[in-house]
Amino acid sequence: MTIQQMRYFLGVIYAGSVSKAARQMYTTQSTVSVAIQNIESEFGFEVFRRSSSGIDLTERGASLALDVKRILQQVDMLNTKYVDHTEQRIEFSVATQHHMPGIDALCSLVREHMEDCYRVDFYEMRTSEVLNAVSAGKYDVGILFFTSGSKNFLTQKLRMAGTVFHHIAYKPVHVYLRQGHPLAGAGVIYEEDLKNYPRVAYDRGIDTDIIFTDALKEYSPSVINVNDRAAAYMILQELDAYILGSGYRTSSERQNGILAVPAADCGSWEIGYLLQSKIGESSLTRKFLKLFQEELERDQSLL
Repeated sequence: MTIQQMRYFLGVIYAGSVSKAARQMYTTQSTVSVAIQNIESEFGFEVFRRSSSGIDLTERGASLALDVKRILQQVDMLNTKYVDHTEQRIEFSVATQHHMPGIDALCSLVREHMEDCYRVDFYEMRTSEVLNAVSAGKYDVGILFFTSGSKNFLTQKLRMAGTVFHHIAYKPVHVYLRQGHPLAGAGVIYEEDLKNYPRVAYDRGIDTDIIFTDALKEYSPSVINVNDRAAAYMILQELDAYILGSGYRTSSERQNGILAVPAADCGSWEIGYLLQSKIGESSLTRKFLKLFQEELERDQSLL
């Protein structure tokens, strides 16, 4: 099935008839008819049901149409990205776990190194999703943290995924909470101290890979699951809740009164970044990692 046959196929669907599709696509009716016949011959089923009142998609034809539409959307995106060489768009992407630094570094990268035409992606996701995204080449760099007890298992996954982990630091597990929280004045927080407060966690469903980041020795009696930072911080403000994380804070979090207090008995995280082992660092990646390191050092100096 060729790209042109796909376009004829969708053209007939949108137009409602072969003849009208041919007129709209500036070709002959026989050309469109032959394209549809070739599609049906190749896949071994009818895509249209013909009747005196016109044509309708068959059930399998409707399923095929959805797949064809997705493929053509991807083709059009590739054409937009690569065919027009008059303006080349700069692209860069970061995959990270929740409550990791990087957004300040990304903003600095855009201000200092991006031209007028660019696309930048910064997505927070689960640990395994970060691994998969970097392994598949969908993201330039991944940022993550994990418990010391899960390192051997993570190393196996990294090897299988074709990614390389670059160590940055070890850092104690921290408790994120709002200024004004009953525990906000403590120099350190013990797990026992947290039992009376709800814990906010990210997407802890049956398929969540908590082995990498679960630092508590006991399950929290009260847990509120969310999937984005905005919801998490609203709950922190309203319910005296807390979040476990790396301890790094963005400039926005500092301005909005989010504290990060060390947890005395929850161990530590290993923190670093991931790169695809078969793809070398681009100049943009190197610039981002330099800014990222500066962001970590700046945050550390403000503690």
